[in-house]
Amino acid sequence: MRDVVVIGGGLTGLSACYQLEKLGLGYTVIELKRRFGGSIRSKSENGFIMDAAGFALSSLADEPWLPELGLSDQALPLAADLFMFRRGTESLIRALAGKLQGGRLMRMAVSSLGAYQGRFTICLENGLMLDAGALILAAPARYAARMLYNLAPAAAEHLRNYSYECVWQVALGFHKRDLPASLSAAGLAFLYMTDHPARVPDSDHRLIQLAMPAPADTPPADIIRDAAARLGAGAAPIVSRAQAVDAALSIYDEDHRFDMRLIRSLIPAGISLVGSDFLLDPPAQPGLAQIAERLDAGRRAANGARLFLKRRKST
Repeated sequence: MRDVVVIGGGLTGLSACYQLEKLGLGYTVIELKRRFGGSIRSKSENGFIMDAAGFALSSLADEPWLPELGLSDQALPLAADLFMFRRGTESLIRALAGKLQGGRLMRMAVSSLGAYQGRFTICLENGLMLDAGALILAAPARYAARMLYNLAPAAAEHLRNYSYECVWQVALGFHKRDLPASLSAAGLAFLYMTDHPARVPDSDHRLIQLAMPAPADTPPADIIRDAAARLGAGAAPIVSRAQAVDAALSIYDEDHRFDMRLIRSLIPAGISLVGSDFLLDPPAQPGLAQIAERLDAGRRAANGARLFLKRRKST
């Protein structure tokens, strides 16, 4: 009998699983895609290591898991108080997933959640039914709304009101001579550049990570062409990749904090709602991946599940 079911195998969900592993709790993680990590993906091509998302991150100097995961030497300086991973941010996903011994159901969607005889029920779209003592929902708000529709309809209604915008995350590799002396971020959500030898072939090359809003059905080749033109590049990029990401349009004010507290109050005890859609504070800079916050949110959700199960057992 499993203690916890984690729905969503992105960074926060994997963080929760790893903490559950350390706590000795039985768990199963359910992931819609065939791979863990959500939009966080890294690719090596022609000497460049490109990230589809999660390129720039805040300092991880105090992150206790990096040595455990074999990543203590992987954080490289990018700018003041900003870092990147030597082999791409997906190295963090791979390190976390490699530590997990619990059950995993990949390419599996959850249709609804319920409760029966003091346990939560998880109905999968293929008809399979699971049960668990506690749940950790590490899924975007729009998917969480659908799952919670029967179990917590008031919370689901609030989650349905989340607004999203399609943002294209673009990685471009250039020869230095093909870029202007200074780059403008006008019209872009964010822009970062590095010539660190771990991420580019040599000192004559530059790797640029940027994001810009555009319709999801825009051909990736058009996005790449547009991005290069905005940079004022004198030649096509040597390597490139573009990925559309649906970003929640959260306005990080007191209303947002109130809404988060309200939604959580409407969800039954024993269910944690975590993930990038539910962070209370904005990134310190545009495009900054809130890696430390999401790791911590997963940890706290796992610790909360243990406390809930302990209290339930004692009653």
